[in-house]
Amino acid sequence: MAEPLCLADARKLIIAHAWPVGEETLPLRDCLHRRPAHNLLTTIPVPHFCQSTMDGYAVNGKSLAGIKPPLELPIVGEIAAGCTETVSLAGGEAIRIMTGGSVPAGADRVIPLEWCREAHGRVTIFRFGRKGRYLRQVGADLNKGQLIIRQGEIITPCHLHLLATSGMAQVRLFARPQICFLCTGSELVEKSPLPGQIISGNRALLDGLIRQAGGIPRYLGAAVDDTEQIAGKLQEAGQPNVIITTGGMGPGKYDLMGEVLEKIGVKILYRSLLVRPGRATIFGVRDQTLFFSLPGTPPAVHILFNELVRPAIFALQGKRGAPEKVRAILEQDIVIRKKGVLNLKNGVTAVRSGLFCVRSAGLTEPSTATILIPGNRRLIRAGEKVTIHLH
Repeated sequence: MAEPLCLADARKLIIAHAWPVGEETLPLRDCLHRRPAHNLLTTIPVPHFCQSTMDGYAVNGKSLAGIKPPLELPIVGEIAAGCTETVSLAGGEAIRIMTGGSVPAGADRVIPLEWCREAHGRVTIFRFGRKGRYLRQVGADLNKGQLIIRQGEIITPCHLHLLATSGMAQVRLFARPQICFLCTGSELVEKSPLPGQIISGNRALLDGLIRQAGGIPRYLGAAVDDTEQIAGKLQEAGQPNVIITTGGMGPGKYDLMGEVLEKIGVKILYRSLLVRPGRATIFGVRDQTLFFSLPGTPPAVHILFNELVRPAIFALQGKRGAPEKVRAILEQDIVIRKKGVLNLKNGVTAVRSGLFCVRSAGLTEPSTATILIPGNRRLIRAGEKVTIHLH
């Protein structure tokens, strides 16, 4: 049997076998929280014309050099926001302009209404302002060809705004991976448990975690501790991008997953990790499908999904790499029952008095990080710094 792997080596092995799935093109409105298949660049500058940032009067200050305000100029036109008529401005003239209007050729500044008084087709200017004042020049926000978002990063509402204003109506995206999952254990029922039976929380947990990671979940049901039944359900899944099982791991009489995976032709790449939870954890491949067999307890499923499965789902969508690692101040003591291997704990992060802090997550609290406890420690006291992986 192969030697157990450390967490980092296991993740590297997994990502090495997780290559992006196919691509699809979708309209911009359907791209939120998706990952682009290519770097997205602006197609036009933003803004693509010189805009006024105030209601006021466009003037050519150069033609008025040496004249001190107040001064009076004839008003020769008006430009509203959205006006596409081409207008030019001669020296010694003013054009009334609204916020967002296209600054006419020949103008080098806008004088706000508050600095002016208009009467009988003429405007008296009491303050002049400097060249370029209250103008947004072409490309002031984004130049043509400027990077908006890199391949594989998550598209946010802010990205959608920039993509839309730069003229992009559709985006080439990585397809969402298909993720099947099976919960094993003769004690599992869907509802109304009798003494000795439990309702599997892993079904709902994995469905949510898969969706959160960008995958499309498909529940294969629950299976009793029988190799033929488990193997049959896994075969019925076809060839999704990922198959996850929970339960059936470890040295016990009904811990069957290693035997099942070999039976259906999965090449097992590791069978155990130097990490707790996860000592009994399997990763394997068959054709293009990745197989993860996790322990059955929901806390272990949650932690190992975040540390191992989620990076694989991200890699299938073009985002390769490990979870973000940072240091944080521990807010409560952590006591480890057994040392010797890396221990993982779900954690909740917070910023207090300008310091980044973490503590163990309670049962009803959504975790925001994994706390990494070195194998040579059984007690870490509040106030110490610990390494965490952000979710």
